[in-house]
Amino acid sequence: MAGLPCLGLLLSTAQAQPKSGATKAGNTRKAAASPAAPTSTIIPADAVEVEPGIFQHSDAKGKKWLYRRTPFGIAKYEPEPGAPAALEGEGITASEQGDSVRFERKTPFGVTRWTKKKTELNSEESAAWKRAPQPEAATAGPARGKE
Repeated sequence: MAGLPCLGLLLSTAQAQPKSGATKAGNTRKAAASPAAPTSTIIPADAVEVEPGIFQHSDAKGKKWLYRRTPFGIAKYEPEPGAPAALEGEGITASEQGDSVRFERKTPFGVTRWTKKKTELNSEESAAWKRAPQPEAATAGPARGKE
């Protein structure tokens, strides 16, 4: 019985050592047979950001494409035909805070809030700011009330 563990050790080492000629040829064949890695999609440099994380670009043939950043990489897809174009800044509420504007947008993960200076607004934020109800200016005369 004492020789049995030694036999197992010999067999495991013999299996772990590859045969020199067959393995090299096998590796060469496997490398040649493997398909080329898929090319990764990138967002073109002249693409326009239409929503946070969504970019629009027209290719050389004039076809429009949307690019979205996902946890798995960049997704490229065509806009849905016949879908009404969303108003720019739709779903965003804006309120003034001195020389800055505070924005809020409801998302599936909760409310997203951010603040930007009025001079640094992008087109979507600017559209939301223009649609936001503006506070009325205080009147110069005395407050009207019951006398």
